[in-house]
Formats: sequence, C-alpha cells, structure tokens
Amino acid sequence: MLRRFLGGLAWPGLLGVTLATAMAQLGGLGWLPELATHFRGQYLAVGVLLLVLFGGLRRPWPAVLAALPVALNGWYLAPYVLPYLPSAAPAVAAGQDDGPELIALNLYIHNHDYGRVRSYLEARNAEVLVLSELTPTWVRELQPVLSRYPFWASEGRRSPWGLGVFSRHPLREARVLNLGVTGSVNVHAILESPAGDVELMAVHLVSPGSPAHAAQRNRQLARLAELLGGPRPAGGMPRLLVGDMNLTPFSPHFRVLLAQTGLHDMRRPAGFLGTWPTWLPPLQIPIDHCLADPVLGAMRVRRGPAVGSDHYPLEIGWQAG
Repeated sequence: MLRRFLGGLAWPGLLGVTLATAMAQLGGLGWLPELATHFRGQYLAVGVLLLVLFGGLRRPWPAVLAALPVALNGWYLAPYVLPYLPSAAPAVAAGQDDGPELIALNLYIHNHDYGRVRSYLEARNAEVLVLSELTPTWVRELQPVLSRYPFWASEGRRSPWGLGVFSRHPLREARVLNLGVTGSVNVHAILESPAGDVELMAVHLVSPGSPAHAAQRNRQLARLAELLGGPRPAGGMPRLLVGDMNLTPFSPHFRVLLAQTGLHDMRRPAGFLGTWPTWLPPLQIPIDHCLADPVLGAMRVRRGPAVGSDHYPLEIGWQAG
C-alpha cells in the first residue's frame, strides 16, 4: 500500500519537474520561461528526491528519467553548490574575516522592525551602506546610524523605489538614475575607498511579476550594460555592481549582462546564498547580487542575518588586487 501511495506521488512530481526544467531551458523566449529559470535549485532538490524514491521502489526507468532534470539543473547549480563541500570551501586568510566593507540590504517597505535593522547595521559597522526600498520613515528611523556616514547619495520614496548609498569615504560624481524606468532610483558614483577608487553602481531593478514589468527590468539591464561598458582593461578603475536585481544567476539575461560587461559573479566562491524570501526557506532564490571586476581581488560575499525584511542582507568586502 505504501509503495503504491509513494508511486502515485512520484509520477506527477516527475512530470512537473521535467516540464519546469524544459521550460527553464527556453528562458530566453519570454517572460514565463524566464521565471522558470530562477528555481533551478528547487528543481534539483525535487529531482534528487524522486531519484531516491524511484530507486527505493526499484523502478529503474523512472529513475533514469528523474536523473535527467537532476543532471541538467545540477550543471547550472554546480558553481554555487560545490563551494559548500568541505574540501572545496575556500580558506579564510588572516585578516580576511573582518567586518564588511559594504552592506546591501533591501529594507522592505512593509518591514517595521526598525530597531532590529538599526542594531544590525550598528553592530556590523560597514564602511558603505546600500539601502533599497528606502522610505522617508526608514530615513528617520535609521538616522542614528546614517548620521555616521558623511557622504551620501539618496532619494527616499513613499514606494518601494527609494534607494540610498551612505559612505564613510567620499563619493565623487554621484548621480541618481532611473535606468529607463520612471520612478526607479539607482545610484552611480565613484567610491574613494582606502583600497583605491571603485566605480560603484547600486541598483534596485523592477520585479518581473508581469510581462510588462519584466520588459522594464530588461530595459534597465540593457542600460546598465551601456553605462558600465565592456570588459575593463588592465589598470582601469574596477567596477562594483550591487543590489536587488530581481533575477537569479540562472536567467539568460543575467548571463548576457556578465558577457557584455565582463563583470564576475562574486557570490560563486561563497555558495548559493538565497536571499529572498526570508520567510519561505524552501523557495529562497539568489536575487541580490555583487558583480565586480576581478581586479578588486580577495572579494568575500556573505549573507547576513534576518532583520525583519523579506530579503537577507549581503555583506561584501574586498582588498585591492
């Protein structure tokens, strides 16, 4: 009876994960297939479960079918999963586990746990803050923290689109950009870091919850590629792109941005680091990012603790290459 029950569950699961994986392979063809690309980690987990289940039921051909989505999704996940293995985990050099140089956090407009965020930012004491969904209320509530940062480029909004960069080091040529979407706030500046000047781009891109919104986000990605330019020659000022980009590394649009700019995904050595949604761990996906030129060197990217937002913060540090 149990074998029949488990078999009855496994077949619909196999059909679902196979169809979802197939749709993800067509991610460049439209809004819905691209959405399917973001959950490859979940497809992999379901596929492994089905593989074990069919193996236990001694059904070799269904097990072979389940192995196909496991292999395909595993190919995309490998660069983010392998660092979790003890033998592959990068050693932390002396002095490399200091506090973050930069914290990127989507505050979440409906998060009212102001004290929790204040305590976290005070404890981590980062040199630079990138805060999205920054409302006038959040600016007021975080004033004891933000007053410690003499250099800033910020625009609060009574909507999810406010954003601010707050720095202990000078910000040259700071400007607020909408990247082609009216009402959106993103900041471009030259950060005079003690390790050397860095071209900083702090973003919060449109969430692709509909075909129209996905088109807006893709337009912002295209503007980003134009603004940042192609691969930076040796000796050029390094670039750092951080923030809530509302897409995962498995999206074809993400891969196009990397190819056009020459930036590297700096979360890879740290693992998967799902950052959203905090309240539903089985569905967490990595949509908050740190992209940079390798010349920055010795980058470290970590996921911070839950602070009441629907996003986890990213804690980022680097040394001159």
